[in-house]
Amino acid sequence: MLLRTFLRIFVFVLLVVGIYAYVGQLVPQFEEHPPKKKVITAQTGRKELVAIGQELLRGKGGCLICHKDSETGNTRGPDLRQAAVHAPTRRPGLDGEAYLLESLRDPEAFLVEGYPKMMSSALKPPANLTPAEVKAVVAYLQSLGGVEVSTVVTEDDAAQSQRAAKAVHRGRALMDQHACTGCHKVEGEGGDAAPDLTRVAERHPPAELLRKLNDPAAWTAPGFDAGIMPSFAEIPEGDRQEIVAYLAGLSGIAYSATGAASPWSHEGVRLGMIILIANILMLTALAWARRRERREVT
Repeated sequence: MLLRTFLRIFVFVLLVVGIYAYVGQLVPQFEEHPPKKKVITAQTGRKELVAIGQELLRGKGGCLICHKDSETGNTRGPDLRQAAVHAPTRRPGLDGEAYLLESLRDPEAFLVEGYPKMMSSALKPPANLTPAEVKAVVAYLQSLGGVEVSTVVTEDDAAQSQRAAKAVHRGRALMDQHACTGCHKVEGEGGDAAPDLTRVAERHPPAELLRKLNDPAAWTAPGFDAGIMPSFAEIPEGDRQEIVAYLAGLSGIAYSATGAASPWSHEGVRLGMIILIANILMLTALAWARRRERREVT
């Protein structure tokens, strides 16, 4: 009798474990690691400053949307490989470093012949660089052009950079990082080449916004050209969800960055409910087996 009871419990446990394993495979798996923040100080060495500048230019700064720093790239703006070489001749009274700093802080002060007015200050969105980060980019441009890296980050630059740093929604930070705000305006900041996204969730629910990120051809806003927006299918799923959550929140729509419209529809919650129900069933089965065993004994 005890052997039969044990076999029943053993089979039941195997069944429960099998259910857990199957459901676990259904839960989307993605891992996110926040980008490591590189703090620029007055003690940051030139080699490290150049490396940080390269990373900023190719990432947060969004410079390669219009420029190129290698053989291939965009040509809407000047070739950055020669920026530091030509810098001393651009503006009378400004040396190369001063010109490069001005071109990032106030791009409209001097326009290179043959190129339109299209760049916003690197200190403002979408790049939103700090004063120290601007100097890091200049250091990279000097290194890229093969000239002496003369840029130095001062204590004042570092202090201003710390004051400029502020907490923002991760979805908004990701939009800047992936250059969305280079074309779109959000909360009054960004470009005008694409639709304003501040209230976009009122017209398109989160599921549609996520589909648009994965497949830009899903729809095109009236008055704008199709085929311009790149696909974001290759960026981490968590990044796409964070962007959608941010845009949804701007319209007062609750949306979890895990992809669930409500906590109860999230895969983790559903898995927890299954585990709870399975445990209740297991305890019920044990209680039933114990009760039946007592009846047979009596």
